[in-house]
Amino acid sequence: MHTRLGILLLLCCISGLIITSCSSEEDPDKMESNSNQELSQTERNAALKEIKPERVQAMNAMGLRILQQMSAKEKAGGNNLLISPYSIAAAIGMAYNGSIGETRREMAEVMGWSGMEMDRVNASQAALQQLLTHPGKGIQIGVANSMWTKKGIPVEEAYQTTIQHAYDAEIRTLNEQPAQAKEEINQWVKQHTEGMIPNLMQEPPGDEALMILVNAIAFDGNWMDEFNPEYTTDDEFKPASGKALSVRMMHQSRQFHYTENEDWQAVRLPYGEGQMYLLVVLPREGHTLEEVHQQLLDDPKRLDTGSEYRLVELSLPRFRAEYGLNLKEVLQRLGMEMAFDPYAANFTDMITPGPNLQAYIGQILHHAVMEVNEQGTVAAASTMVGMEAGSAPPTDPAKFEVNRPFMVAVVDEATDAWVFAGSIYNPEPLEEK
Repeated sequence: MHTRLGILLLLCCISGLIITSCSSEEDPDKMESNSNQELSQTERNAALKEIKPERVQAMNAMGLRILQQMSAKEKAGGNNLLISPYSIAAAIGMAYNGSIGETRREMAEVMGWSGMEMDRVNASQAALQQLLTHPGKGIQIGVANSMWTKKGIPVEEAYQTTIQHAYDAEIRTLNEQPAQAKEEINQWVKQHTEGMIPNLMQEPPGDEALMILVNAIAFDGNWMDEFNPEYTTDDEFKPASGKALSVRMMHQSRQFHYTENEDWQAVRLPYGEGQMYLLVVLPREGHTLEEVHQQLLDDPKRLDTGSEYRLVELSLPRFRAEYGLNLKEVLQRLGMEMAFDPYAANFTDMITPGPNLQAYIGQILHHAVMEVNEQGTVAAASTMVGMEAGSAPPTDPAKFEVNRPFMVAVVDEATDAWVFAGSIYNPEPLEEK
């Protein structure tokens, strides 16, 4: 019998929304992997042409399905859920490039890439990475990809070239000492997540690990309009079950992009100059986050139905959320089975097979962190005027009190891509600065 050696695929993402009081002054050493220099309008338009709306919708839907799959388990324990649909798609995309046959078909079906040529998938990924890493004023994003390969493994030259060009991936040799390999990868992740994820790998890679693919993303977003810390108060948060929690609740009354229906309310809190925003979806009393997930899967446009710029009395907890999981079982339940099967997986476009060498995905580790507080950058008046859509605010403001489980997503305005998404059942307290 042949020995099946596995591709160990790791994903890592981070969202840091905790901003110092001097955050408007850019630190030249921060997120050194990307320049964050603004693109010209011509460059932005060229990148947007490469990003197909249906691919972005598929990526967001994949994230929603993962939240949906994990919701029952984590909700019962009062655990927050947080993932990066973008990070997951980027890391799996690197592996997808090496797949063929039925393995590729299943991966495409789950990820929403069916019917797309590989070149189009890669071009769309490269364009989205270009846009995200050049967001403009008030936002910094660092994205980094890497491929760690065991010495002597016959990686296909075409595959390595694609990973370097389409994903801007660093090519590294996996240390022969497992403990040292773990340390080097964790240090790489720590560096590219601004120190917020220091220990992605809890165990050293096994002898069967041929390759480790890593995507790391760090997000630092300044509010367009900050919350005044003097208005932050102690309030109650009602979890799905159990006693009410005491949280630090931020307050702000301002015009926001707002949507409501009989089941939930949604508000968009802009970062920087409005090029990205935090989406907050709050189920109404008697409704659940699971209902919200299903409604948005059934019709993603529901978030835009009846939306308007409206005066909103907003109360939002300061919070920290952290979540890590192995995505293997979730993706298998969603239909990506063959890629994990030692006897059926086909990654021959990645690694040349041999008598004792057949590659498959061993595990997919994912870790995300998010911190939200009052601070941010005040926007120019002209930006707010542009958002008012020419109408006076209604006399009665919409009351939006986030005092029960809610959904969040960090969204790119131009593409609607969900960079991060989560279900917050228990907002962990955030250290006062």
